[in-house]
Amino acid sequence: MNYSSRINTIEKGEIICGSLLFLLLPPIITLPILCFYVLQQKYARKTNYILFFICIALYFASINATKRPAGDQIQYYYAYKNVPTKGFIGSLIHIYGLQASWEEERNNISGEFMNGVYNYLGYYLTCGYYPIFAAIITFANYILVFLGLYKFAQTLKKPHIPIICGVTILSFFYLYFQYLLQIQKQFLAQSIMMYVLGSYAISGKMGKKEWLMTGCAIFTHAATSLFLPFLLFKPLRNRLTKIGLLCMGILFSLLIIMGPQLAGNVVSSMGDTALSYGANRLAKSEINNDTEFGLIWSQVFIVALPIAWIVLRKLWMERKTLTQAHAFILNVVLLLLLTITAMFRQPLAQYRYFMMIFAFMPFVYPFICQNTQQRDKILKIIAIIMIIWFYYQFDKIVWSFAPEIDIIIKSPILLLLGNYYTI
Repeated sequence: MNYSSRINTIEKGEIICGSLLFLLLPPIITLPILCFYVLQQKYARKTNYILFFICIALYFASINATKRPAGDQIQYYYAYKNVPTKGFIGSLIHIYGLQASWEEERNNISGEFMNGVYNYLGYYLTCGYYPIFAAIITFANYILVFLGLYKFAQTLKKPHIPIICGVTILSFFYLYFQYLLQIQKQFLAQSIMMYVLGSYAISGKMGKKEWLMTGCAIFTHAATSLFLPFLLFKPLRNRLTKIGLLCMGILFSLLIIMGPQLAGNVVSSMGDTALSYGANRLAKSEINNDTEFGLIWSQVFIVALPIAWIVLRKLWMERKTLTQAHAFILNVVLLLLLTITAMFRQPLAQYRYFMMIFAFMPFVYPFICQNTQQRDKILKIIAIIMIIWFYYQFDKIVWSFAPEIDIIIKSPILLLLGNYYTI
């Protein structure tokens, strides 16, 4: 076997054994060993990365398995629990469950029916034990983004640190973690789309698998259709001129501002069907606003502004240094930032789209500096801050999890089977 084949070969036995050990041993031991194991690899193999991805995803999945359903998650919990009584078709209709007698009666299959598919399959796969289902959803969220990042990172110079630190930054970013089961549909849909975007960035092609996953993402949460133009129109994958950037910015901003009115026209012509579901939600976005939600300015300054600065600097001042793959991802993030800005009359939708920025952090941060040594130092610093901040903030998260000491000293398998949640 030549060197290139050895690097890219996946050793399934090593991954299975490593994952099992991680499940059985305390995180206080396994997490430092895992980080050392992957960082010290001068020429890391694909096996090393996959094992790292799986173990990190398992850790956070096991923590979420201890979460007591609350807030929006209660709807998803009931949708899962109602599977035996509602059956497959009923699960496609009632993606939010039937938790109260006053709820509006639904008769049509939801436009986000894939959530019913996940609930139906997940219920019988996990024998009705919700903590395991919550863990599977969390694991899928993380692993899909990790794999998308891995694909995209192959276009970077010396991608090792961007991959390891990118995974660490996203995983330990407490805001991303705390919303995974609260905004379950949106986060799962975006995770699927992040894999597609990472794959398309490096290949420039959409195969059957990518189109199938794109369909799953859109029918999991309609908001991911925002990224569809970048998969359909090849010019958006290229470096745009300054005039092109300005035109794209103006056109997308106008489209977002006029979106509710245009969507209302679509709904009136198509009626209330699964295909018009996304348009119907957009049409009502200016009147169905939760006043408790809106942009939190501290989050804007910490998350959005640094990303906006990196994206605008690269696309405007350093665009000639960008490859097609890099320009594609940065164009997507620019669209997302413009969408958030243009949704000033839709605060609830604006905040939901703002949360989409989180998953792009590891894709954008490697462009913080052209010098790879300085870039890697900055990424390591950000990763360390994220780890410290996660454990500092954990007990302050409004949702109820296992005690912080448990997520540090108890093995993931004990967290998974500990039955911490009650409802």
